[in-house]
Amino acid sequence: MGLLLTTLSGVAVAGDVSATKHNLSASGPGTIKATAEQKVCIFCHTPHLASPDTPLWNHALPAGQTYNPYVSSTLIAAPGQPTGASKLCLSCHDGTIALGSVLNMPGRNRWEGHAVGEESGVIVGLEAAMPGTSTALLGTDLRDDHPVSFIYNDTLAIENGELVLPSELSDSIKPDKLGYLQCTSCHDPHTDVNPMFLRLASTDGAGYGAQLCRTCHTKEYWGTVTDQPHRESLAEWNGAGTNPWFQDGHNLANDGNSTPKANACFSCHQPHNGGGGTKLLARDGEQEVCLACHNGNVATKDIEASVNKFYAHPMLVTDGVHDAQRDGVSGKVRETQANLDNRHAECQDCHNPHAVSAGVSPGPTDTGGTSNLASNVLRGAWGVEPSWPGNWGMLNDTDYVEVDDVVYQYQLCMKCHSSYAFGFSPPPEPEGTPGYDSLTDQAKEFNPNNASHHAVVGPGKNDFIMTVSGVPYDYSSSLVSNMTANSTLACTDCHSDSDDIPGVTPKGPHGSDFWPILVREWGPTTGLAGTSSHLCFKCHSWDVYTGRGAATTWRDTGFSGDGMMSGGQLHAWHVGSRDKPCMSCHSALPHGMERRALLVYGRDPLVDSGADPEPYNAQSRKILMDGDTDYGIHSDTNVDSIQSGNWQKSDCHGPGVGSCSMMGGGGGM
Repeated sequence: MGLLLTTLSGVAVAGDVSATKHNLSASGPGTIKATAEQKVCIFCHTPHLASPDTPLWNHALPAGQTYNPYVSSTLIAAPGQPTGASKLCLSCHDGTIALGSVLNMPGRNRWEGHAVGEESGVIVGLEAAMPGTSTALLGTDLRDDHPVSFIYNDTLAIENGELVLPSELSDSIKPDKLGYLQCTSCHDPHTDVNPMFLRLASTDGAGYGAQLCRTCHTKEYWGTVTDQPHRESLAEWNGAGTNPWFQDGHNLANDGNSTPKANACFSCHQPHNGGGGTKLLARDGEQEVCLACHNGNVATKDIEASVNKFYAHPMLVTDGVHDAQRDGVSGKVRETQANLDNRHAECQDCHNPHAVSAGVSPGPTDTGGTSNLASNVLRGAWGVEPSWPGNWGMLNDTDYVEVDDVVYQYQLCMKCHSSYAFGFSPPPEPEGTPGYDSLTDQAKEFNPNNASHHAVVGPGKNDFIMTVSGVPYDYSSSLVSNMTANSTLACTDCHSDSDDIPGVTPKGPHGSDFWPILVREWGPTTGLAGTSSHLCFKCHSWDVYTGRGAATTWRDTGFSGDGMMSGGQLHAWHVGSRDKPCMSCHSALPHGMERRALLVYGRDPLVDSGADPEPYNAQSRKILMDGDTDYGIHSDTNVDSIQSGNWQKSDCHGPGVGSCSMMGGGGGM
């Protein structure tokens, strides 16, 4: 039945509806069809006694039916109750009316003796509404369906910033004659040359999927940056676990036509009956969409294995709370500070799925060493840049500038782990670790104006040069791999998957076997015998700082004194000879400190009223040994006045309460 048909949007196209499931006659190819009726068009159209709705509509329409339209915090359009062609489509697809219910039954013409009002009826065999098992059933709740019946004009496209102007749309995709986007803008009900009656094939000539979506939507970054795995990847589903894809023909295991490239938008979004409601997510929950592929069954890196480790970002327990907003000025879609009080961790808080590209931040062993620059996997994510105060100063939540596309990795982390997110009332530490009652302000800790800080915002304060008796000594060889005095670090150099297999395990704070999501262990035993694999020694030489390896000289670290015992290399003396952990003197939260070299006043607060608070001094985590009752640098000690390489015993150890206790309350170096 080849015909020149006029679509509901008024566009003339060649179609063969008789070969589609929309042919509900007895000769139709589908399983749902009339018992005996042979007419093909009668189920939707009639030349006489039609509904006022064009074109010559014959199917009964819902009377007073109310629909729940699509809503989203990022939506600018205002879809209301379905109108035009969408209302006509829903007369079958909402499941409220019998499929065979028509206004003008075949053979019931008035001139054949039927009275007014007797023309309508139900065609035999189609007395039921669309069955609940049908994937084409949309129901009356349209919140999980692409919005329809809204004006698509230049104003909308410009305000959205990621929509094509109506005048630039292809001839295949058009609003109706009143300018409304309707079901028929995407679907041609008269021909199923393309699956789901779509007006365009799923893939384009280059094999990129979701051609129809990309006709209207021009997502920022998508297709404009190189090596985008969500757009380019040819990875296939290995057949294990749950099928990650829903699109017929592109959802098969070990199939070259079923890849992220071929699925494109449909890898994550489902335009009808999506599992995630708003944003048309294909699954119920942001993390479920991501983990459908990032579980080792499609993507190379098994993120799911990481987030299921004992210490993890809580993305598996904060389902449904990420709700980005669209900025009315810039058009950017992102979470605003106003709803950060609903703390959570979702994949999209750190990753922009339309922008991510291959490449993580380099590690200490990589050529060129580490870097604090945001890596490609963080491209397009937003963050904050603090306005830094003086040494150990506090920041108000107004002391930050929002950054649309992070340049440095710390800008991303600090939007949650700083006073920008929680002001001066940080939330509880989630693991209940002794001494760590709450999270801490990392903007305060990594402040480059602090007396000391790990080199996350910029190079650290230690230049690894000490001058003794006018002679400079370079002790940067105490750094290992490709680390130098000018190196900068990414947060992920310390916080990452504890399996730590380069190129195999994912980099980043998804999950770890070590608290708090550390790539290696760090704690009250670090520095003691048998801890060479601990975190500190990823960058700092175990041999040098413990003296348990190769022989050291007094020139090897800044904590030295010419002519003193054990060669004057006082790290090796305290750690190796006296068996004291790094936490004896250095902050147990080694982000930054108000005094040099991350040194803390760490004596027991009952003995030393000026001791630093936990979690920095880790009193509750202290391991006592060798008869110690307490140990640490007393608050009377002025460590900032002592030059590297010029330490004397009297600087720390001496009579009275001000002495540094390393051996039962006042031992010697």
